[in-house]
Amino acid sequence: MNRRPQLSRRLGPVLALALATAAGCARDDSSPAASTAALEPDQVLADSLIGTWVEAAGGMEAWHDIESARYTITTVWYDSTGGIRRMRPRRVEYRKVDGVEQTRIERPEAEGLYVQTFTGSDMWATLNERLLEPGIRAWDESEYVGRDVVYWFGLPYKLFDPGVNRRAGPREEGGYEVRITFGDGVGLQSGDRYFYYFLDEDPWPEQVHYISQGRGEESRARMYWDGYRTAGDFTYVISRLYRDTEMNPTRELRHDDVELNPVLSDSIFLRPGS
Repeated sequence: MNRRPQLSRRLGPVLALALATAAGCARDDSSPAASTAALEPDQVLADSLIGTWVEAAGGMEAWHDIESARYTITTVWYDSTGGIRRMRPRRVEYRKVDGVEQTRIERPEAEGLYVQTFTGSDMWATLNERLLEPGIRAWDESEYVGRDVVYWFGLPYKLFDPGVNRRAGPREEGGYEVRITFGDGVGLQSGDRYFYYFLDEDPWPEQVHYISQGRGEESRARMYWDGYRTAGDFTYVISRLYRDTEMNPTRELRHDDVELNPVLSDSIFLRPGS
């Protein structure tokens, strides 16, 4: 496990160079932060921090080169003493088809094997190969979980997607906060807010917080990142640990068994009976 792979550099000189680069992004259509309008200083700072993180993680080419992937996300729940209460793996199969992201997720539960599929234009779910109906939770959440497992796996690259608003500023106690919001109609919950914290002198964020759409500050979820792994040129976060306000662990999500660009049959993304 690598705490900080590939790069470990002081933010001061890195940001000085990155700010100049980001300032030029408004005039360079080849950049992921390209814009026809001048960027505000807090946008320039956000793009510089995220851009430096992208380069440390392998560069945008590393994400663009992924046409498909297969990986496991294991959710771990902790009890009040910090002991493991429950673990649940989900096997994700992901691919890009004509620029559209599609997912198929296998999730074993006591009642059997759920499969949730989202094709970008359609969604469905099955239990033990039996097609479920709308109104059943597994069906209703198929698009949400399909987008969610790609978003977290695809960071930091996903932060340069169209419709993502990026702002940043220094923190009084040191380091930087990058604030992420979304344009209207972007994703299922465009009112979600994310906060990325760069707390030490390297390009990698240490914490990510988020507040779901329609909720207030009291609902802020706090994730602490630890461990990175590289597959080819692509770097991903191994562990995202949720803690409560008393710093007790409550839940963890782990990425394992990552396979890039496997051959995925079209048949596994077809609705049963079609």
